Order: sequence, then structure tokens, then C-alpha cells
Amino acid sequence: MRGRAGPALLLAVVLFCLLTPLVSGHDPHAPDLARALLPPGGTHWLGTDQLGRDLLTRTAAAGRTSLLVALAVTAATTALGAVTGAAAGLAGGVADRLLGFAATVALALPGLTLALALAGVLRPGYGTVLVALVPLGWVNCGLVARTATRQVAGSDHVLAVRAIGASRRYLLRRTIGPHLAGPVLTVATADFGRALIAVTSLSFLGAGLPPPDTDWGGMVSEATPLLVAAPGPAVVPALALALTGLAVALTADTLRSAPASPQAGGRR
Repeated sequence: MRGRAGPALLLAVVLFCLLTPLVSGHDPHAPDLARALLPPGGTHWLGTDQLGRDLLTRTAAAGRTSLLVALAVTAATTALGAVTGAAAGLAGGVADRLLGFAATVALALPGLTLALALAGVLRPGYGTVLVALVPLGWVNCGLVARTATRQVAGSDHVLAVRAIGASRRYLLRRTIGPHLAGPVLTVATADFGRALIAVTSLSFLGAGLPPPDTDWGGMVSEATPLLVAAPGPAVVPALALALTGLAVALTADTLRSAPASPQAGGRR
């Protein structure tokens, strides 16, 4: 039961973000100053923000943007890290040492600070967020893929396939690749949580998505000046972000705790 809490909560958040803007009847982007800062009620369940927009609908729409951008960042970093780590782990030697050196340098750098600096000199947008977060975000996945590849590469099955002259591309795609799915998925889930925090942080600091697009970080940033007088517009998206982060952390913990399947062809 405990292992299902994270995925169930994450699924609930995703459904909320996807379906609420479709069924609410409120435009998350259209201002209505006559309804600004309304308290929670029958028409607006969570009230309205400083521009009169329905807070529930806007939080869902902003969450959809946050999740999609974080997913795009995670997909890019996972693909880059998995391919780089697997190739270095199989090749060994200089390639393996270069990956280790690059990972050490990347881990030593202040990732969010560099991302903020890079985003600050580029035009705000989805592409800028990707460019700011992907270059240093692949490290965790790359190291995990390298370690898993080195473990699998020493199995009898892989050694036999290499002995008959299989190319490295074939080994990575058909022989080693399937064994990397579990470790890569686990680290990708954790990376998704970190990407979500980074994306919303950039928006909160003014270096994220430009209006009218917004995410949870942008909503909190817009509502911060009114935090004392009207905390709802800032607290609601912040709570949504915290709840999603908890769901992702629980899901990653569930994947990490799942029993590993025995690897075929391993040493006996």
C-alpha cells in the first residue's frame, strides 16, 4: 500500500493539471479586475488572484506547463546521460575516464546559478530553459548508466556476444540496453523532481517562461508582493509544487526499493 502512494498521488496531480482547465469553464489567462482577490466560494472554489483569474484553473494550467517543461528537460538529460554513460562504460579506458572527469566538474559547479546566468542573457522561453538546465543535468543518469553498463558488460552472456564479433552499437541496443531500463528509470524519476524545482525556480526569479505562459514559480513570483494581504494566490501554487515534489520523491523511492530482476547470463 505504501509503495502505491507515490504513483497514485503523482497520477492525481497529473490528472488535475490536465483535466481541470478543460472542465472548469474559466479562462486561466483572461483577467477580470472586477473579481480580483475574491475569497473561495461556489463559483471560484479557491478564489481568484490579483487580476481576477480563477485560482484553481490557473494553478492547474500552470502545473501542466511546469510538468511538461520538467518532463522535456528530464527526457533530454536522460537520453544524453544514458547514451553517454553506456558508451563510456562499455568502451572503458579514456572514454570512461573522460566521463568521470566531466561528471566531477559538472557536480562541482553551481548548477542553478549557472542556469540562471545563462537564462538571463537569452530570450525567455522554453528553449532557453532547456539550454540552461540540460548541459549539467545529465550527470546523475550518466554515472548510473556507466556503472550499470560495466556490471552487465562482465556477464557471460555479453562476453559471448562480444566473442562472436558483435559491434558496440549492437551490444548497447540489444544486449546491454534492456538491463539499463530499471536503473535509468529510477534516476530519471528523481531527476524529474529536481528539474521541476529548477524550472519553477527560474520562473520565480524572472528567468523562466514569458507571459502569458506561466508555471507554479511564475504564479508565486507574481503574487509575492501581496503575500501578507492575500496569501492565497502565492500559497496555492506553492502547495501544489510541494505536493508534486512529495509525489515524485515517493515514486522514486518506490522504484529504488523495488527488487531488481535477475540479469540473464550473469556469472554463476
